[in-house]
Amino acid sequence: MAVRRASLYKADLRTDLTQSEHWVEGGLITAATLPDYARARLAAARALPRAGLLHHRFALPLLDLDCWFSEPRLRQLCTERLAARGDGEAARTHADVFLLDGTLPGWEAPVLWDVRQGFTSRDFETALEREGLRGFYHHEAPSWQFHDPDARTGVHSLPEPMAIPPWESGSPLRLFLHWTYARMGLRLTHAATLGAGTAGALVVGASGSGKSGTTLAGLLNGLSSAGDDYVLLETGAEVTAHAVFRVFKQDDAGLRRVGLDAAAIGSKGLNWHGKHEFDAAALRPEGFARRMRINAILVPKVARLPRTRIEPLSPGQAALALAPSAVLQLQGDMEDGFRFFAGLTRRLPAFRVHLSEDPAEIADAIGRHLMQGVALAG
Repeated sequence: MAVRRASLYKADLRTDLTQSEHWVEGGLITAATLPDYARARLAAARALPRAGLLHHRFALPLLDLDCWFSEPRLRQLCTERLAARGDGEAARTHADVFLLDGTLPGWEAPVLWDVRQGFTSRDFETALEREGLRGFYHHEAPSWQFHDPDARTGVHSLPEPMAIPPWESGSPLRLFLHWTYARMGLRLTHAATLGAGTAGALVVGASGSGKSGTTLAGLLNGLSSAGDDYVLLETGAEVTAHAVFRVFKQDDAGLRRVGLDAAAIGSKGLNWHGKHEFDAAALRPEGFARRMRINAILVPKVARLPRTRIEPLSPGQAALALAPSAVLQLQGDMEDGFRFFAGLTRRLPAFRVHLSEDPAEIADAIGRHLMQGVALAG
């Protein structure tokens, strides 16, 4: 019934453009009514009887996250994708997230955004931030994600089971983790990692730069990694990367370059971006690091050289490679994000890595570079 109601909203939007712009049952959401709708959904989630929900507590880096699901498949996805914190590590805070869909009795289907007023992500974020809230709207589902940082509570309202944005299949709960960690002074970051011994590096760059391929080559040839897509960064006396997701992503060509295929990684098919998603911790358990000290920033470039060449990069060039995707892919706290990454690129030495075509040689060159850096620092 609730899914049918969502489809009726779409029909109403096409045929009746005179309906009220105020949020009421069957209405549309505008920038003016967005904060009220967000608070209403958060309050409704907290008030929902827990007896009809599926609960799971995730022991994540520095965070205990209690999640309440309306159906088991989404809980299973999160269980398979999220990386548990290391033994002996303690949580610094706790948060709750409700993942509820319109087929659940007592939970209404998501209301549509009023497209007549247009939509910009910055205006959307500003309307919520003025009220101390965070949020995201996925037009195609439609679905809403709302978060109250003060209450450490979030809700993901879906029209039907598993109607999450397609890019979240490999990184579920990504925005809720970003918003929660940002309040703690930490940063969920769009970057990969590679480590050798006690030394580690962020591997950053735009799509197609060789970031994921470089990380997979390293993982399979003696280096360690805490993730190839998103990691949690903690800055203090040292910079530390924490593994948040177990999933690596790679296309068929990238798998062939490192001597793998879809069957070898247990792929269930291509994701929305034409890549396979697979469990790095299962592929090479000894190489998957729960946490890693970060000493440098590496910016790979597909160069097809006979041997990998590594050369210094300025802080400004490193910031251009890291900050845009790291900030823009994670909505909210944009200004804090740019400040965080500007400080990080001033603090850590950065290097351009001109890649060869030999995965083992790439891993060896990066490993030797990281170990030399530690030796020189010592």
